[in-house]
Amino acid sequence: MSLYKQLWLAIVFLLTLVFCVSVALSSVSAKRYLEQQLAIKNSDNATALAISLTQQDADPVLMELTLAAQFDTGFYELIRLTGPDGAVILERRDGSDGAGAPAWFTKLLPIAAPPGVATVQRGWSQAGTLEVRSHARFAYDELWQTTWNQALAFFLTALATGAVGSLLLRRLLAPLAGVVGQASAIGERRFVTLKEPHTREFRELVAAMNRLSARVRAMLASEGERLEQLQRATTADPVTGILDRSAFNTQLAGTLASDDAGATGSFCIGRLTELTRYNQAYGRQVLDAVLASAGRNLNTLCRDRDWSCGRLNGSDIALLAPGAEDPQAVGAQLQDVLTAAFTTHDVQLPEIPVSCGEYQPGDRPGDLLTAVDAALQGAERGGSGEIVLAQRGTTTPVREQLERWRTTLAAAFAGEGFALVTFPVLEHGGAVLHREALVRLREGAELRPAAQFLPWINRLQLAGELDRRVVDLALRLAAENGERLAVNLSSAALADDDFPGWLDRRAAAANTAGQLAIEVAENAAYHHMPSFRRLCAVAHRHGMQTGMDRVGRRLADLGQLHDVGIDYVKLDAVFVRDIDSDDTNQNLLRTLSTLVHAVGVTVIAEGVENRAQWRALEALGVDAVGGPGVRLTAD
Repeated sequence: MSLYKQLWLAIVFLLTLVFCVSVALSSVSAKRYLEQQLAIKNSDNATALAISLTQQDADPVLMELTLAAQFDTGFYELIRLTGPDGAVILERRDGSDGAGAPAWFTKLLPIAAPPGVATVQRGWSQAGTLEVRSHARFAYDELWQTTWNQALAFFLTALATGAVGSLLLRRLLAPLAGVVGQASAIGERRFVTLKEPHTREFRELVAAMNRLSARVRAMLASEGERLEQLQRATTADPVTGILDRSAFNTQLAGTLASDDAGATGSFCIGRLTELTRYNQAYGRQVLDAVLASAGRNLNTLCRDRDWSCGRLNGSDIALLAPGAEDPQAVGAQLQDVLTAAFTTHDVQLPEIPVSCGEYQPGDRPGDLLTAVDAALQGAERGGSGEIVLAQRGTTTPVREQLERWRTTLAAAFAGEGFALVTFPVLEHGGAVLHREALVRLREGAELRPAAQFLPWINRLQLAGELDRRVVDLALRLAAENGERLAVNLSSAALADDDFPGWLDRRAAAANTAGQLAIEVAENAAYHHMPSFRRLCAVAHRHGMQTGMDRVGRRLADLGQLHDVGIDYVKLDAVFVRDIDSDDTNQNLLRTLSTLVHAVGVTVIAEGVENRAQWRALEALGVDAVGGPGVRLTAD
């Protein structure tokens, strides 16, 4: 029972008790008062009647007529005249009740007033004794009416007081709802803060919980920044701050091996020519400042777009742009950033040739680097600082491909053109945590992987529609196999203000919503954080789990997750590569696992290829794993 109801019951009980005691005391007091008045009336009436009979010389006939007339007025219960010897000379008695008060009331409060007694004289001798008792029904009626009026007045007053008290009670208990909500949020790993209420007890409680939330937020923020600094110290080029060659090659290999929209994109290399001569002319310190400025700007450019940049050697800067459709436009951005760095420091602008190319699913890192580097050498020999496109065989014109995919995808959306394939995510004991549900495109008897059609989905702006289709398919599949399924939503779901409402309605209409896990890529979640919070709130309302995918690029932003309440994070497969032998990534993942475990979040590693990596991840505190090696184990 809620505190509000308990307080109301206590108030009703106290009011009822006060009412009963008040009515009882006032009724008893009124009863005694009426008894006293009846006793006085009886005495006065008996005296007056006895004087009247004495003046009539106690004539028997006149006495009978006088007493009968008096009795017939209806105000008397008994009039009795007894002789000196005690014999009854005359008696009139009214034995009827006739009271307007209920019988139970007259029994509960009996009015017992003593009769009035007076002596009737005949000359100097006593003619008899007169006993008069007034009827109590009038007193009962008055007592009942008084009690009823008092009860009615008390009831009306109680109603008015209850209405006012209800408003006051709601106002006083209003902070309690916030406190309960805050406690529930903390239980759901959402460390929110509230405005402190005026009530002292609530204020102290809210202040304590606010301090806890603030400490968690500060811990996530500070530790996230420390992790990112550690990551930079071990993977970044010391001059520019962008990835060094080894880290960039790892990132490139992971991107090309992915099975999502990032498996297609653009890759560019820009070359800073004559760095040796510039170093001699301007000094190492100035040139390092130019390179550092270029690195900061490149990191900003990549951070907002989920791209990657790296320094392949002293003069070559690479830019990897997953999902970018126009490689020459990406090359122009790389060239503009490098040019701006020299201009900012008033250093003569060198020739900055840029080569670029488009990569496709299945491309190998070595082949891509070779093709783009060959184009770069040709651009450098031209000496014009132009942007050249690496030729990698004949391809169908983009417009023709776009129309073909438009037709194919329209048919897929119109029918049952999409399907889900599931892959297990296992805990270290072998239990299935959930199954990843990845979307595939039906083409005849084959299922095309997402990397082949997701880029065209994005170009045709159909990602939001695909997200809805994926959720519908997952709900249907969960109803069939009874397993928990994890589906990955695109940034379009976060950019669409109507999607949370659609998900709310769809989950309410389904019986299997609680078997779903909704996850969003790290960069998309941070880029649309308010929308991500709303999406997580809707999912949690229906028992869904929520997670963040491809975590590891923006560790400094972990503090933003303090009030989201996600259930798990999935580490980017780049950090899992060679984890059994890479001490740098081992330290990073161990610290990251400890940090997110502190706020009750599960850590999952993706891209696990073999048992050695699995064992290493278990030792580092990762809770579950997924990837090709895990699928083989599960099979």
